[in-house]
Amino acid sequence: MRLSTSTNIMGVNRDGSLTGLTECMRTCAETGYKVLDINFRFVKFADFFLAQDDWEDHLDRMKNEAVKLGIEFSQCHIPYYHPINEIDEYMTDPEKHEWFEKMCERAYHAAAALGVKWAVAHAFTAIDKNCERRASREKNLAYFGPYLELAKKLGIGIAIENLADFYNSPIPRRYSAAYEDLVELVDAFDDQSIGICWDFGHANLMNYDQCEALRFIGKRLKATHVNDNFGVSDTHNLPFMGTIKWEGIMKTLAEIGYEGDFTYEIHGMVDRLPSELKGHAIQYSFEVGNYLISLQNAQISSQRCFEISKN
Repeated sequence: MRLSTSTNIMGVNRDGSLTGLTECMRTCAETGYKVLDINFRFVKFADFFLAQDDWEDHLDRMKNEAVKLGIEFSQCHIPYYHPINEIDEYMTDPEKHEWFEKMCERAYHAAAALGVKWAVAHAFTAIDKNCERRASREKNLAYFGPYLELAKKLGIGIAIENLADFYNSPIPRRYSAAYEDLVELVDAFDDQSIGICWDFGHANLMNYDQCEALRFIGKRLKATHVNDNFGVSDTHNLPFMGTIKWEGIMKTLAEIGYEGDFTYEIHGMVDRLPSELKGHAIQYSFEVGNYLISLQNAQISSQRCFEISKN
């Protein structure tokens, strides 16, 4: 398992502006990161490259810079509707909705060009059907079906993320917050090109036994969003800066044979920092991540020794 981080680790600055992806890649590479998750959620910012008419030129420059820095992109995050209120302008305004879906399709193409293996996406809730589970499942099967075919043609898979019943959301029951429903949805596709991305912070908001949940998900787990919180708000903290019990989680990831990357989504730790301090924070996150991966490696070594002793 490799340590990775989302490019949103240097996304929004204190003044609300965006950090350029090239600057983000360079800072991450300087601190030791060699694997990144490119986060496309910033398409709602007019100056984000994917929203530009010449986005493919920007993409080519980004690819060249990644090669120079020795950076690999293994995951991405597809754009999504507002995470708190799904009844927003990108759903209710037909013109904006069409534009947003165009950005989603563009993101899959950009991801494939960067060599991404798993594109992380959010499921939707059938709010017009009282958030009913079956209606939500059917809605997601219909929505993701064409995108799954596109992704397969491009050589990438889709990992649907577990969400949470956020405390300040007008949606009382959010589909895919229950990991059993998420497994049911993924299994309904009956396709190896679709799996699950586990967001540890979301699971902590749901007060799950995460080890039990990960065992239930098993080989369906294809990607991760690694972050911590105190079980109240989705703060996207660095591991150990919340209430998640990481030692047991690392052991369980080894037990289930997880083969993907250990990918940070910890922008909450960095967004409010002055630019002069961000590099130091990212360096510290790299050290914490390597410590966590050492716990998993130790568990794998222990498992192998046990298997050898049995034989």
